Order: sequence, then structure tokens, then C-alpha cells
Amino acid sequence: MDRALLLALMVVLFSFQSLFTRLYSKSYAGADKSAATPVFSVCYGLFIALCSWVAGGFGFHASWQTWLFGLLNALILLLYNTSMIRSGNLGSYAFLMLSSLFGGIVIPLIAGTAFLGERMSLLKWTAAALMLAAVLLMNSKGLTLKNAARGYFFWCALLFLANGLYGTVMNFQVRNLNGQEGSEMRVILFAFSALLAFLAEALQGRGRKLISGFAMGKKAGLWLAACCVSAFAAVRLLMYLLSKMQTGIVHTIDNGGVLVLSLLYAIVLFGEKPNRLQYLGMALAAASIVMLSL
Repeated sequence: MDRALLLALMVVLFSFQSLFTRLYSKSYAGADKSAATPVFSVCYGLFIALCSWVAGGFGFHASWQTWLFGLLNALILLLYNTSMIRSGNLGSYAFLMLSSLFGGIVIPLIAGTAFLGERMSLLKWTAAALMLAAVLLMNSKGLTLKNAARGYFFWCALLFLANGLYGTVMNFQVRNLNGQEGSEMRVILFAFSALLAFLAEALQGRGRKLISGFAMGKKAGLWLAACCVSAFAAVRLLMYLLSKMQTGIVHTIDNGGVLVLSLLYAIVLFGEKPNRLQYLGMALAAASIVMLSL
């Protein structure tokens, strides 16, 4: 299949993951709402790890490099989830999303150029800059730094690093192993991310609440299952495309494209009304994707 079509499919699948996560959160019927996030993390990690093992033919032959990258990314994923929750409780949601998306674009671009020997044309760099401007505009609604609680910017900075490093570590595994051991990488990454999420709750004395939180209700369970299926397919496509294309291009299109589709879902499904700057951001993102695909 043409790489442009695979890129488009990957973006759609990741946008479904984001949409289904939101629907899961809204329909979660557990007695303690705070358990929704760790329950999601455990189920999400175990599901993708199991599916990756099955898709890999029930085999598991991981080199030390894959173990290293997988365990490192499991820790980074825990840092990402923690930073997302902490920053979300302390200040503007728009600014934390801006921090996350900028990290997801900027850090892989820099790492690809500095460590993987990737070289992009002036047109591609212009398109990447255009995407950053588009991300800023699409997050303009509600973007404020007023009333941010102490520690908010610290957690936003960690979110920037975590989202960027997550993609970068994935890139390094794919390039160092020439696209091999993808199933093993996913098994290690997501199994240990689930384990870390469980241990984080247990060490804080919330183990029983976590276990009772799995009684989430049928509707939330269906949305969680849909999210996990979408995420599994999207991650497989991501790792394949990283072995075939420049990493900066893949991550820029991924982050920007998912944001555009998420905004469209918000308009169509949730009745949200974007402002003019957000519409301009969507147009700039579309132009950037076209330029990066040339």
C-alpha cells in the first residue's frame, strides 16, 4: 500500500484512540472516578502487549537493545501519563496540550537530524514550522497562563519531554534493529507500562480502589476495547512507517493530523464551536501535511 495512504490510516487510527479515550472517560461508571486513569493504563498496556505477542506468532526473541528501549519507553510512558494528569489539575488544558504536541514534533525532529543522520529539505523544514504554527492556533481557544497553580509549568515541561522522548526512543529501536523485533518492543513497552501503572497505585495505598475500579460499566468497557484495538493497529503502523520514512516527517504528520481530526470530532460529535484562529490552524496543518507528503 502507498505510504501516503498508510500515513493517513495511522493518523485516523490514532485519532480514534483519542476519541474513544474521551468517550471512555465520559462514560466511566466506577464508584471512584479517580480510578478511571490507572484502570485505563493497565487494560491498555496488557491488551496491546498480548495482541503484539499473538501477532508475533507467540514467539519472543528480544535483544538487549530492545529490552533497553522497551523498558525505557515504559518509564517514559508512565512519566507522560503522570505529567498529563498533574498538569491538567493545575492549569490550562490548552497550554498542556500545546506542550505535549510541541514536544512530540520538535524532539523527534532534532533527534533525527542530530543522531540518525536524517536530512530534510528547506520545504520540509518550512512545513514542520508551519505545523507548529498550526498547533499553536488550534490550541488558541482557552489558551491562558492565568491562575496556573504552583508546579504547573514544571509538569508541562516534563510533558513536553515525555511526549518527545517517547517517539524518539521508538525511532531509535526501529533504526538500531532495522525494523526487526517490533512485536517484542511492543510487548515489553506495554506490558511493563501496565505493571508500572499498577505498582504506582499499589505503592500509594490505592490497590483496592484500582481493583474495584475495573467495574467500569458496559459502555465504558466497550469504548476502552475500541480504544485498545485502534491503538494496537496504530502503533504497528507507526513502527512500520518509522522504518521506511524520515522520523521527523512521520511524527509531525501524526501529531498535527490527529489534532485536526480531534477538532473535527469535537465539532461534529460534541457540538463545540471553534474560533477563526482554530479554523486557520486546521488549514495550515492541512497545507503542512501536503508539503511533507511531497
